[in-house]
Amino acid sequence: MSYEQQQIKAIQVWQGQSPKLSSVLLGMAFTPATKLVDMVIPQSALHAALEAACSVGEKLANPEAIIKQANISHIGELFYVNLALCDTLANTTHDRAIAMAAAEGGVTGASGLIGVAVDIPTLMTLALRTIYQTALCYGFELKGEEGRQVVLRIFGVASANSLKEKEAALVSLVAIKQMLQQQTWAQIQQTAFATMGKEALVFAIKDLAAQLGINLTKRKALTIVPMIGAAVGAVVNASFIKDVGWAARRTFQEMWLLQHGQHAQHLLSYQPSN
Repeated sequence: MSYEQQQIKAIQVWQGQSPKLSSVLLGMAFTPATKLVDMVIPQSALHAALEAACSVGEKLANPEAIIKQANISHIGELFYVNLALCDTLANTTHDRAIAMAAAEGGVTGASGLIGVAVDIPTLMTLALRTIYQTALCYGFELKGEEGRQVVLRIFGVASANSLKEKEAALVSLVAIKQMLQQQTWAQIQQTAFATMGKEALVFAIKDLAAQLGINLTKRKALTIVPMIGAAVGAVVNASFIKDVGWAARRTFQEMWLLQHGQHAQHLLSYQPSN
C-alpha cells in the first residue's frame, strides 16, 4: 500500500469518527459551572469573536515560515512535491499550535472565570490561524472571503458536538472537493465562491457560533474550579487545537490529492451515515 493510499484510509476513518468530547465534559452539561461559563461566552459574543478571529487568523498565517522550512520559493510549489513532505510541514505546524494553546490555557485557566473571558477569543484566533497555516503546508493560500468560506467549514468540522454535526460540516465541503478534479484552486477561488456570496458567509458564522458555544462551554466548565483550573485549561486548550489541527490536515490532504486527480473515486465516495 502506497503512502497516499494509507492516508486515504486514515481520512476515511477520521471522517467516520464521532467528536471526542470526553464523557466527563459531556456529563457536565447542566452543572452550575457550565452555566457560569455559558454566561461568560454567550452566542452573540462568540459571533463577534468569530468574525474578528477570522481576520486576525488570516493575517497571522506565515507563508514565509513554510517556504523556508520546505526550501521552496513559493507556496504553490507544494502542489508539485510529495504528500509526505506536506504532511511533515503540517505536523510541525500542528505541534507548535498545540504547545501554544496549552501554554495560553494554563495561564488563563489559573484566573478562573475571568480567565475564560480572555481565553475564548484567544483560543479561537489560534484555532483559525492553525487552519490557515495548515492550508499553506499543502499549497493552498486562503485569502479574503473565499478563504474564509473554507476555513469556517473546517472549523465547523472540528467544533462539532455530534457525528451528525460533523457530517453536515463535511458535506458542506463536498462541492469544493468535487471541483478540484477539474479546476485548479485559483480557478475555484475566482468562480465557485462568487456564487456563495456574503450572505452564505453570514449564515455560516451564525450557525458555527451556536455550535461552538456548546462545544467550548463543555470544555471550559472545569477550568473555573479552584486549584485545578490551570492544569485543566492547558489540557482542554491543547485538546481543542489538536481536534482543529486534524480537521485541517485531513481536509487539506484530501484537497491536495484531488488537485492532483489522485484516488478521486475513493475520496469522493464519502457518504454520511443515516
